[in-house]
Amino acid sequence: MDKAAKHTSAWADAATGQMHPARSHEVHARVRSFSRAGGRLRASQHAALERHGDSYLVQVPRRDAVRTVDPDFVLDPQQVFGRSAPLIVEVGPGGGEALLAAAKANPDTDFLAVEVWETAIAKIVSAAAAQKLDNVKVVPADASQLLATALPVGCASEVWTFFPDPWRKSRHRKRRLVNEAYAALVARVLAPGGVWRLATDWADYAWQMRDVVEAVSAKGLFDYPDAGAHPQLGSDTWVEGDKGNGPDPGSPRGVMGGWSQRFSGRKLTRFEARGIAEGRTIRDLTALRTNQKLAPALIESREVAQREVAQPETGVEGA
Repeated sequence: MDKAAKHTSAWADAATGQMHPARSHEVHARVRSFSRAGGRLRASQHAALERHGDSYLVQVPRRDAVRTVDPDFVLDPQQVFGRSAPLIVEVGPGGGEALLAAAKANPDTDFLAVEVWETAIAKIVSAAAAQKLDNVKVVPADASQLLATALPVGCASEVWTFFPDPWRKSRHRKRRLVNEAYAALVARVLAPGGVWRLATDWADYAWQMRDVVEAVSAKGLFDYPDAGAHPQLGSDTWVEGDKGNGPDPGSPRGVMGGWSQRFSGRKLTRFEARGIAEGRTIRDLTALRTNQKLAPALIESREVAQREVAQPETGVEGA
């Protein structure tokens, strides 16, 4: 096959077996929060997907490339899970340690994992099957597109964004998942009173997250009950600076506070434990969805909603 043919032919998604059209120039131009969605699957992971994929994977019609979402696709949680139950959506769960532990502890709640990495998808499917969990589903898709168009408005009781890739280099920070556009999409899928939970072990990303939560709270989409809380969590950044995680010169160095108590429903994963062992501070944030109506673009026009997002996708460092 010549080079031109390679760039125009369809190809198969290793995780789902779906065929996808070749990437267009538009797809290459998107700002993503991860570099590749691939990864070599072990034979056991391939076998797990073959054996249990039909039970745990949600097949998503693609727009123009892997992990994209056809804007006409609607994911009905009640149909997917076969019941009406509270729904928790985790964006970028990695191998699913926290999500699977929560699903096992809360059988009356449904958990939707939105993940792009094939190896992580395989880990979640394999572990969910081994534990015989029937309240877990995995969506191999770009979270920004899924939240913008596929999930119904107000369908989720919680959205989790734990330890997204910090994209440490300054020139890569545009790839960070958490920004105001993403926050608006989280608001779109949360029911009034729903909870958005965030956590990171990277100081300047924590400050960025806090700035985002403050901004969308000022616009009335969320309540921010912990504004100003726990300012002592900003006093140890010099330690993190020694490890290459120094403060952003434009930040208030964390002393403004705004941090929540660690979410007790999040299992201490290997990744979080490693961050603590390496001297990094874990910072949690919590925002509560208000009753404020969404902007019409987030409800009425799927195409507009997608264009307004900077097209970040999921991805968890160290998953």
